[in-house]
Amino acid sequence: MSPEYNKNDAILATYTFSIPANVDPLEKVRAFAVGQTIGTWVAVPGLTEEMIDAYQGEVVDIKALDSSDLVSDEEDIATYAATLSLPAVSIGADMPRLFTSLLGNDASTSMAAKLTDIQLPASMTDKFPGPKHGVAGLRKLLGVESRPLLLNMIKPCTGLTPAQGSEIFRETAMGAPDLIKDDELMGDPEFSPIDKRVAAYNKAAEQAFAETGHRTIYVPNITAQGTALFENAQRAIDAGARALMVCYAAVGYGSVIELREKFDVPILGHYASANTYYENASSGMSAALALGFFPRVVGADMAVINTPYSGYPMRKAAYLATARKMLTPTSGLKPAFPIVGGGVKPGVVHRYLEDLGTDIVLAAGGAIQGHPQGPAAGVRAMYQAIDSYMEGISLEEAAREHSELATALDVFGVVK
Repeated sequence: MSPEYNKNDAILATYTFSIPANVDPLEKVRAFAVGQTIGTWVAVPGLTEEMIDAYQGEVVDIKALDSSDLVSDEEDIATYAATLSLPAVSIGADMPRLFTSLLGNDASTSMAAKLTDIQLPASMTDKFPGPKHGVAGLRKLLGVESRPLLLNMIKPCTGLTPAQGSEIFRETAMGAPDLIKDDELMGDPEFSPIDKRVAAYNKAAEQAFAETGHRTIYVPNITAQGTALFENAQRAIDAGARALMVCYAAVGYGSVIELREKFDVPILGHYASANTYYENASSGMSAALALGFFPRVVGADMAVINTPYSGYPMRKAAYLATARKMLTPTSGLKPAFPIVGGGVKPGVVHRYLEDLGTDIVLAAGGAIQGHPQGPAAGVRAMYQAIDSYMEGISLEEAAREHSELATALDVFGVVK
């Protein structure tokens, strides 16, 4: 057998599933492993023992997740976690094939199973691009050594012309945030074409730089279907964009790989529409994979994640696991910044930094744009909250020294 048929060169994929308690889980999972690989449970012409040995998936482990070994009714449901070994040679570094192999065929027909974890072999992580810049590259670009990054998004989300949006940008940039991005609802509408928006917002950034000495980087949303995605990226770059934002689940994870290869600027991945991949309890994949691991694999240098502090019904363990998937050292993949968004305000800054550390991006929208003293004051209040954490003092103590922070805590509240 040739060297490429190395059975140790395999994906380890872990699934959870529920079946009637009187059904043998091992037999169910064995059939699932076959269905996800060679795809036939009966002998067919052309299927050889060598082919089965090289390409068929195997069950590595299976565990019952129920708390009791006893059942009183044969219709009771039992829940399991099973790890399968899937030969990498059938898949390669190709996201559509990877997703089809992990979540297609039997995952959508014979057994409802949710992908909860994955380990890719080095033969795949070395070929998938991963972040081009990553945490270290973004810190170098922005000149920020150790503190968390601060990002704002233009509000209202849409409806603004380049001239209107650029004025909001300039007022916000006076507070010196690291990044200002489009909302995911702002694309390339007739009333605000991407190239004209980039030119106007960059001009506003330069005006603020002339007064503050700090240059805020604008991140335009280039999300679009098909080749328009890359056309938008090129127009944005030609107009002066130094970073790009894309809704990876909407355009397809694989499209981000091509985007990463074609353009040299950092990529911000937004999770818009990714909930279709992970919100079902019995199918799809975990949030940690959909929002954390796979955006990193395809090349996002930073990606927005959901959190339990935003009003979204996410378990804390899932949010922590998502961040870990972006930051944990992995062969061939640079770490990527988790972006925490949704209800981010000065009063939640300490909570996020205690949970995740300082290699995160704090994405504050309304708490900046809606600050009673103006957006620049909103930015300063966020920095004051960050500084208080870095200096080891409480928010309340810092608020006594800073009116912007005191106002923000009073108006927006504190998350303990």
